[in-house]
Amino acid sequence: TTYHNVAGVYEDMGNYGKVLKYYEKALAIRESVLGTEHPDTATTYNNIAGVYCAKGDYDKSLKYCEKALAISESVLGTEHPDTATTYHNIAGIYRAKGDYDKALKYCKKALAISESVLGTEHPDTATTYNNIAGIYDAKGDYDEALKYYEKALAIRESVLGTEHPNTATTYNNIADVYEDMGNYGKALKYYEKALTIHESVLGTEHPNTAITYNNIACVYRAKSDYDKALKYCEKALAISESVFGTEHPDTATTYNNIAGVYRAKGDYDKALKYYEKALAISESVLGTEHPDTAITYNNIADVYQDMGDYDKALKYCEKALVISESVLGTEHPDTATIYNNIADVYQDMGDYDEALKYYEKALAISESVLGTEHPDTAATYNNIAGVYCAKGDYNEALKYYEKALAVCESVLGTEYPNTATIYNNIATMCAYAKALKYAHKRGREKEQDNPTNTVDVANVNQ
Repeated sequence: TTYHNVAGVYEDMGNYGKVLKYYEKALAIRESVLGTEHPDTATTYNNIAGVYCAKGDYDKSLKYCEKALAISESVLGTEHPDTATTYHNIAGIYRAKGDYDKALKYCKKALAISESVLGTEHPDTATTYNNIAGIYDAKGDYDEALKYYEKALAIRESVLGTEHPNTATTYNNIADVYEDMGNYGKALKYYEKALTIHESVLGTEHPNTAITYNNIACVYRAKSDYDKALKYCEKALAISESVFGTEHPDTATTYNNIAGVYRAKGDYDKALKYYEKALAISESVLGTEHPDTAITYNNIADVYQDMGDYDKALKYCEKALVISESVLGTEHPDTATIYNNIADVYQDMGDYDEALKYYEKALAISESVLGTEHPDTAATYNNIAGVYCAKGDYNEALKYYEKALAVCESVLGTEYPNTATIYNNIATMCAYAKALKYAHKRGREKEQDNPTNTVDVANVNQ
């Protein structure tokens, strides 16, 4: 138990090497004294699995979860809450791997146990609703995500009260869905409800308060209110540096977010400065093969692309791609994001064939893993349309714009920012094509810039 407690402290510090060392010491004792079939041994397997998941080693994480599950199902039975916990953990790994169908399958197995054994009003049942909602959010099924978050919220407000940190967590999660939907007003409303609880109950120096500051900052950044975004990022950073220190992954997350604001402001030197601070932590603490390290490489690539330094942009994209293909696989949504980013660089370079090649690789993943109705798939349709527009193939461009528009109008609505971008792209392309046709007729064609805008496939800032 003491080894477990020490491991928990190191886990909070983000020191995964020491965490594993102490969990393995605990495991050696439990396997020796209690045996390999004891529930406490299963608990340690679950804990070790959690560390490997945090390190991005999903195969090892699954291996330990499956060892825990074998014990729980054999000794406690398939209807025990501890078995449900392991189902939850396995679901979390599959979600991280981008296998949302398997993640849902395990979450629903956990839910069946919780509802049957604990009841539909139990906090653990609310946790399962929360987890299911998170998977639907990742799948881009925002209505279903909100439905499950609201079920979780009803339980937490009723059983735990409106001032409980777990209630605040659900407020944060609901806000996140509204942010994904582009409804920034509702997102801020729920983030502020969460913040009120965190500041009141946990205090202004608590890591959960810092998370909410970061979330609010991201909304203000999306609204282009960069001064407010920086204000909240700096509040989050003060907490992270004070509580965790300057070498913790949570501190790196805030550096990433600050960098993102400076990039949006066009202050590329400051953006690079903060991304490099984040990268130093990721490489040192998580390693050069971790998905979070890949995210920072991607972010740095974006800045160099904005600066017009395409060689450096491609260099960092390729570093991110090596990690993503190796750790997450060639069918993961994060890998698709990197393909999209590489394509975007080639498009800026005017190498349209290479751009199409990478956009099509991204599209194959999005359609296969996320489906043809997901916002990320729509973003890739839009981006492919932009290449065809730049090539002067307006019929093919319009075909892809209409596919993108159909998804955005159906899933996100007509008021979502990306929907507006696609409307603008279609209108601009049509105007450009008409102008070009007229210029041809008058015999005075002039070269013009590509008039369309790409759409970000995913927010790669953490």
